[in-house]
Amino acid sequence: MCCGARAWRRVVLVAGFLLMGWAAQAQDQPKQAQDQPKYEVTGFRDARFGMTEAEVRAAVKKSFAVKDADIKTNANPAEGTTLLVARVDSLDPGPGPANITYIFGNKSKKLIQVNVVWGEDAPSNSSDANAIIGAGTRLERYFQGFSWRKDTTRVGVPVGENTVILFAGEDEKKGAVRLVVDGIKYQVNREGNQTTSPDPKGAPKLVINYIGDRENPDVAKIEPGKF
Repeated sequence: MCCGARAWRRVVLVAGFLLMGWAAQAQDQPKQAQDQPKYEVTGFRDARFGMTEAEVRAAVKKSFAVKDADIKTNANPAEGTTLLVARVDSLDPGPGPANITYIFGNKSKKLIQVNVVWGEDAPSNSSDANAIIGAGTRLERYFQGFSWRKDTTRVGVPVGENTVILFAGEDEKKGAVRLVVDGIKYQVNREGNQTTSPDPKGAPKLVINYIGDRENPDVAKIEPGKF
């Protein structure tokens, strides 16, 4: 995540674009009210970090009333993890269906991360981009309504030609949340100079990552000295 002496401080939708203003700040930390409740990243809905695959499957059915046919099992060979992917027809505030991926650790075989994605099934057009950005803005405001570990929140940080971290934060324990919009066109104003990102090649997507252990994820690693 980005940090530095200046900050992306403004993210608004203007004529189908994300418009970002570059403001001089000590850090890219949005101010937090002292009375805001602390956010603890424990999973997503009824699925909690540390659950087994069977427990998560039951939790998914409870949360979203989906059937076994709506839940697919996949694997990530690069990380040695197992994935449960559930498709739900509607998940507010995002537009249209969403895919929710539950990731189980390489060694523990327990839930370590949840990814929620809107827009994977949508065609690439301006109205879909507006709906995705609108949902992202609502979620950003929601997460900013909580207190996070000091100096860990980031808002409106471009990380690619068509990708922006709308919000990122770490809780007081091991968890982290990241809200990302991808496949969008944005304009950046920095000290009076305006630049525009290129046209996106794919459909707009909105992604939330709920991470159980941000420092030591349970993924496959090659031990030192093996090669």
